[in-house]
Amino acid sequence: MTSYSEDWRTIAEQASKEMDPKKLVALVNQLCCAFDERDKRRRETFGSATSPLPANPVVSRSSLPNPPA
Repeated sequence: MTSYSEDWRTIAEQASKEMDPKKLVALVNQLCCAFDERDKRRRETFGSATSPLPANPVVSRSSLPNPPA
């Protein structure tokens, strides 16, 4: 399994070029996990376990389309 600490930009670039829907879903999941891991590290670093980080206005999970069934 790929480490989720992989640079999110690399994962995003791969996703932007992926044509296979199943592979695209896997890449998007990796991207979400990379963001979750980054956010967890930030919370640990800044000691703010109770207050959420501001949402990224460019990319959020709710802005991603639902994968095909």
